[in-house]
Amino acid sequence: MQMEYRFPRLPELASLKVRVDNTGGQIRTAISGTRSPWVWFIIKTYFHFYGRIGTLAKHKGGSVQTLYLPPIPSPAHARMFETFLSSILLKRIIPLAATIGVTTGCQCKCVHCSAQGRSSLRPGLSLEELKHAVHQCLEFGLTNITFTGGEPLLRNDLEELISRVPPEKAITLVFTNALGLSPERARSLKRAGTFGVHISLDSPDPAAHDSLRGVRGAFEAVEQGVRNALECGLLVGISTYATRQNVLNHQLTDIMELCHRWGVHEVSVFDAISTGALRSQEDLTLNRKARAILLRDSRRLNKKFHNKPRIVTQTWTNTGVGFSRFIGCLAGNWQLHITAQGDLTPCDFTPLSFGNIKSEPLAGLWNKLLRHPAYNHRRVSCRMQDSRFRRQYIDPIPENADLPYPISRLMPE
Repeated sequence: MQMEYRFPRLPELASLKVRVDNTGGQIRTAISGTRSPWVWFIIKTYFHFYGRIGTLAKHKGGSVQTLYLPPIPSPAHARMFETFLSSILLKRIIPLAATIGVTTGCQCKCVHCSAQGRSSLRPGLSLEELKHAVHQCLEFGLTNITFTGGEPLLRNDLEELISRVPPEKAITLVFTNALGLSPERARSLKRAGTFGVHISLDSPDPAAHDSLRGVRGAFEAVEQGVRNALECGLLVGISTYATRQNVLNHQLTDIMELCHRWGVHEVSVFDAISTGALRSQEDLTLNRKARAILLRDSRRLNKKFHNKPRIVTQTWTNTGVGFSRFIGCLAGNWQLHITAQGDLTPCDFTPLSFGNIKSEPLAGLWNKLLRHPAYNHRRVSCRMQDSRFRRQYIDPIPENADLPYPISRLMPE
């Protein structure tokens, strides 16, 4: 499959053309319309990286290199790459992805729940308000719309939201605990246009997973949910998290054994972050030794299983090494989060609000975020794991405050 990428939203790159070809399982590019060595380098570096890591699946002729990006090539990926160039070359920061909380409800009582303390006092966004949020994200240029919760499958009208995302503009993902991912619901999600699902798995041991989730049968639901999603043609990722202890115990090895057997496409390993239910448990967070072990384990396991599935770790994206220097801390850079009540936060792990989409346009709130001294520059490492950032913006949040907390109350913008 071949496609020519043009960049109509970037007048500075009006003459640039990039022909993208994934024929024969390899991604090749031909660049014209620029004499800039820097532009050429960025484009070649980007496609070399995603070509080198290999293809997870095929989707409508495009190659799926990761569940977080549209297939290459595709109209949605052309839009995404335009946004990438805008941020890297022109320093006009537009996020690639939005995670949108559609409910605070959940069947689980996870010991690590990052949403604990989030507002349940204020009314949630209505269906029409959520549709408008999706519309604003698309108009702003975002190319990954991810629905989260709580547990998003508790909303019976979730498919109506998903169907509002044209596949030529963006992909849609759903993060779920899989307790409601029946064969019928999986088919319904697929019909609505869902690109893939990320299913949470906290432990490869069924009893431990159920205990961490506070629900008997939660592990069985994950295994069945993976099967249901794959059978109807959805892409499937497993989402897990790394604590200091489970890294030292090499838990990722057993998780990968399971995911390989189940046929999962990708495994996302998020760092345990001191937020929500873990706000005061900094002993769980990764230290330098644990990060080094996690990086070694992920490289070894990707090689062992030939990237089927592939592991992607937050620890790697925050190293600043190789292509990861273009990624770094996603919050307020490549990603934004909209809570179930409409607050704009830098990411779903950061309990700081820059305003509400019920009263201000999304683009205005994003610009407010970018002007703030905490977010007016790119960061390689995660802000929420930085002691200086936490002392200034997280530690001063009152103990029983309704979250997310307005950042304007902590420091003048």
